[in-house]
Amino acid sequence: MSEATPSRWDDYLDVFASPSRLFERRSDGKFGHAMLVFIIAAVVLYFATRTAMQPIMDAEFERGMAANPNLTPEQMEAGRKFAGIAGGIFVVVGTPILMLLLGGVIWIAAKVVGKSLDYAQSATIATFAMFPRLVDSVVSAVQALLMDESSLNSRYKVSLGIGRFLNPDNGVLLALVGRLDVFTIWVTVLIAIGIKVMTKATAGQAVAAAALVWLVGSLPMLLQALRAG
Repeated sequence: MSEATPSRWDDYLDVFASPSRLFERRSDGKFGHAMLVFIIAAVVLYFATRTAMQPIMDAEFERGMAANPNLTPEQMEAGRKFAGIAGGIFVVVGTPILMLLLGGVIWIAAKVVGKSLDYAQSATIATFAMFPRLVDSVVSAVQALLMDESSLNSRYKVSLGIGRFLNPDNGVLLALVGRLDVFTIWVTVLIAIGIKVMTKATAGQAVAAAALVWLVGSLPMLLQALRAG
């Protein structure tokens, strides 16, 4: 008896259990269903974990406002209200934009190491590689609930990496090493697997391309930290 054809829902098991098989199956570049599922899950988790993560969001807001001492209390309060509204909007609107941009970076990284992907394949890798971030949201919220609220002064304090041990005011250092955490590395490994499977790259080429993607992902935070001084 032949094996049953895997369904779309098998993709969401294989992204954690058998990513090589997933990327081989999804080399057709069909990522729309997965992106929709991710966005829905991200929105649900955002609102479900918002209370637990509120101290961290407040601390990050205060740190950002401190960089502009000319703001009046009224302006700060307006900014706080806007940030509360914008967070939910960003999850809905910003998430697919970021995934599509990540697809572009993956496409370029594959070119750099001498391999070729079409954009749909790159976006497929980007979409499925982001699924560990859903687990990250849950793990971070659970930690936030269990930790002393006074210690929740940075989003890195609930990361599973080097950043949780660093001074949250050292933005440049955090931008450089804060992405050395379990979930960011997991995402990067999935990108490497996707590139290797879809382009038939060597392990070295796939790792080099994924490392380049990781490095590019660090640049926005580094530039922001340098601008803040």
